[in-house]
Amino acid sequence: MIWRFTILYIFLSCLYSPVYAQIDDDFNEVLQVPLFFSEVNPESPAGIFSLDLPFYFSGDNDLKEEFSFGYSMGNTWHPQASFVYPQNITQGQRAQVEPIPMYLRPQYFELAGIETQEKVFHSDGVLQHFRFAYLKNWRHQSLILNVNIHMLAGGSSPVNFLVSDGLIEAFHSSFGVEDNFGRRLFPFNRASIEFTDETGKSIRKDKGDVFLGVIDLHYYRSLFRVNSTKWQFDSQLSAHLSVPLNNLHSYVIPGISAGFRVDRLLGAKSSFTVALDGGVVDQTFLKMGDGLNFIDWKYRKQAKAYMGVNFISKKKNTTVIGILTNYQDPLMKGYYFTMDQMGYHEIGVQFLEEGDIWEGQPISQMFRLAKLTPASLYYFSLKSYLVLGFHKNGRKLNVYLGEDLISVNNAPDIQLGFQYSLPLLWHK
Repeated sequence: MIWRFTILYIFLSCLYSPVYAQIDDDFNEVLQVPLFFSEVNPESPAGIFSLDLPFYFSGDNDLKEEFSFGYSMGNTWHPQASFVYPQNITQGQRAQVEPIPMYLRPQYFELAGIETQEKVFHSDGVLQHFRFAYLKNWRHQSLILNVNIHMLAGGSSPVNFLVSDGLIEAFHSSFGVEDNFGRRLFPFNRASIEFTDETGKSIRKDKGDVFLGVIDLHYYRSLFRVNSTKWQFDSQLSAHLSVPLNNLHSYVIPGISAGFRVDRLLGAKSSFTVALDGGVVDQTFLKMGDGLNFIDWKYRKQAKAYMGVNFISKKKNTTVIGILTNYQDPLMKGYYFTMDQMGYHEIGVQFLEEGDIWEGQPISQMFRLAKLTPASLYYFSLKSYLVLGFHKNGRKLNVYLGEDLISVNNAPDIQLGFQYSLPLLWHK
C-alpha cells in the first residue's frame, strides 16, 4: 500500500514541480544534444518480460514529436539447468546446507529426505527485439510509448551473423579459450527457450517464433536546469509503467527514476557529456493473469552511466560517440554475491552431465561454465555499450554494440542494435 501511494506522489510531483532555469536563447546548440538511447538494455530471455528503462534526456532543440524504430539482437546460450528449492527446511538442515556447493545440494536434499520444488530453464539462439516508439515533448516534459515484439532465430541468417554461434566461437578459438562456453558440444543455429516453474506450468519458444513482450510508458519531468556560456546542468524525475502482452510474467510493473546530465564545451563545435540515471521498478506490483513464476525479485534496481563527446558540423549535422554502462538487479531471489557466481541461499542447481539428453541431442560432457545458466536469472547484470549517433535535419540514427562486464551472466553474449528516429512535427 505504501508503494502505491509513493507512485501516486511521484506522478503528482512530476506534474506540478517547478522548473528553475537560466536559459540563453543564443546558447550553443552543441550543448543541447538530445539523448534517447532505446537499445541499451540486455536482450535477456527473462528480462524482456520485465520493465526496462530507456536512457533519455531531452535537449532544448529537441523535436516536438517523433517516431522511433529500434532493433536489437543478442546471442543467448544457457544450457539446461534445474533449480531445486528445499521446502520446510529446519534450522539445523539450513546450517548443514550452507557450506555445501550449490551443485551438490540436490543430492543432500534427497539423502536427507527434504521435500523440494524445481524450476527448469534453458535458452539457445539469437533473440531479436523490435521496438516501436512514440516520443512527445512539451514544456519541460516528455512522454515515450514503446511497443515491443520479439523473435527467436537460430543465427544462420546473414542478418544475425555478427552475433551467431559460429562467429563468437571463432573469436574464442582465435583470441580466447577454445569452446569457452561449450557451444561446440551442441549443434549450431538451433534455437529454443523453455522454462518450467515449480507448479509445472511451462512456456516454450522455438526458432522462428514471434511473440509479444510488454507495452511500456515513460514520463519525464525536468526539475532543475542551469546554463552558462560553457556548460549546462539538467536534472529530471521520471515515472514508468509497463503492461504485459504475454503469458509469461503477467504483471503490471510501475517504476520511478531520477537522473542528471552535465555538458561542457570542448571547442566551438564540440562538447563533452556525462549523464547518470537510476531507478527502481516493482516487478510483482499487480498480477493480470495466470503466468509463470519466472521473475520474483520484487524491487529491481537499475542504473545507467554515460559519457560521450558531441561534434556539430557547419551544416549543423551532429555526431555522438559515447560509452554507456548499464546495471540491473537479478530477476530471481536466492543469490549472495561471490565473484565466481556460485553463491546461493539454500538453492541447489543440477546441470546437464555426460549421458544426458538435451533437445534430442546426447551430451558428451558437462558444459564448461554451465554456472552461467543460473547466473543469468539469479545474478545482477553489468553490460557496457558503445554508442554511435548521427543526427541530421531532425532525423537520428543510433548504433549500439554491447558486451557483458565483470559478473558475466551471458544474457546475452554480444548484443548489436540500432535505432532510427524521424520527426512527426519538427520545430526549430
